[in-house]
Amino acid sequence: MSLRLKAMSSCPGASPLRFLQRLLLLSLLLTLVPWTAGKTPSVDRKRFIELRCMCLNTVSGIHPSNIQSLEVLRAGPHCANVEVIATLKNGKKICLDTEAPKIKKIVQKILESSGSTA
Repeated sequence: MSLRLKAMSSCPGASPLRFLQRLLLLSLLLTLVPWTAGKTPSVDRKRFIELRCMCLNTVSGIHPSNIQSLEVLRAGPHCANVEVIATLKNGKKICLDTEAPKIKKIVQKILESSGSTA
């Protein structure tokens, strides 16, 4: 321990506390480098979907005139259920109950109308 203190004391203005602070800062910076160096802003974010179900709560009754668009997520390794996410005209996104008869009719009509216009 006395050797360390002598080595540290040979540098003017160096203290063990300041040395530890700089070492900690350097180690924090080195741990953050792999996270920031690999990011590219041009990556298509839609390719990366979360590996869990998106719809935890569903709505079984909504008027079709409030729906702006629909997004249908197929069942897969991320979720065992087919999920239907409706974007409302006010910008809010809600999950629709795919088992409700009214929702089935709404989804079918919207998908048919969007298929005929495309």
